[in-house]
Order: sequence, then structure tokens, then C-alpha cells
Amino acid sequence: MKIKTTRDIGLLMKEARARRGLSQAALAKMINSTQTWVSWVENGKPTAEIGSVLLALSTLGVEMDFRLPPAPTSAADDGVDLPDDDDDVPYKL
Repeated sequence: MKIKTTRDIGLLMKEARARRGLSQAALAKMINSTQTWVSWVENGKPTAEIGSVLLALSTLGVEMDFRLPPAPTSAADDGVDLPDDDDDVPYKL
């Protein structure tokens, strides 16, 4: 699954939680959080703390594989040209 928005992360977390048969409250208890926080993340809250989101995802067994784009090939290259494919990340690191 390509993640482009906080809503995508929320949907991923919701699906992973459902596959494990956990309620929002049960997941919250596992990560020392609240059901409200889990609901916020699942609904795409953009200000959710990244460390807590990563903890929740790893607790649910979600494997995360972040990839960097290739480095520019010359000093004159000011960035990586991304193809017009909608599956690519719309920003550069």
C-alpha cells in the first residue's frame, strides 16, 4: 500500500486492527493510549504524534519499508525527477 496522506495511514491502521480482531479500546490499551486517540488516527488526524503512530502500527504487526529515491547523478541536478505516475510520492526528501 502506498501511503500519501494521514488518512491512508489511518485506513492502514484500521484494517490491521480489524484483521487482528481488536477494538479501538483494546489497541489503545496495548499501546498505553486512549480509544479516542486511535479513532483520531484512523480518521486521518494530521497532528497525531509519529512515534505513537509507529508504535501502534508495529504492535499490529504492520511491516514498514521506507525507500529513498536514488541520489542525483550530477552536482548540477537539483533533485530527483519523479515520473508522472500517481503512485509516486509527490515530494522530495
